[in-house]
Amino acid sequence: MKQTVVDWLEDNLIGNPFSAEDFAHNVKIFKKAKEMYKEQMIEFANSFYDECGMQYGGLEKSAEQYYNETFNTNEK
Repeated sequence: MKQTVVDWLEDNLIGNPFSAEDFAHNVKIFKKAKEMYKEQMIEFANSFYDECGMQYGGLEKSAEQYYNETFNTNEK
């Protein structure tokens, strides 16, 4: 079974960051988790359309475009 992003995040965050290095590690891991979540959501959408026999040809947006617009993934 594939590991969820939440499980991966839990396994990789430092529970009690004591230093700036620990904090920087957690920020890096959190950003990676966001990337993984995006990939999983796009993969899910693509597999859903494949399983339903649908194609993106008739849709105005791809799964990635929809994700980016819906979740506003621009770095802040």
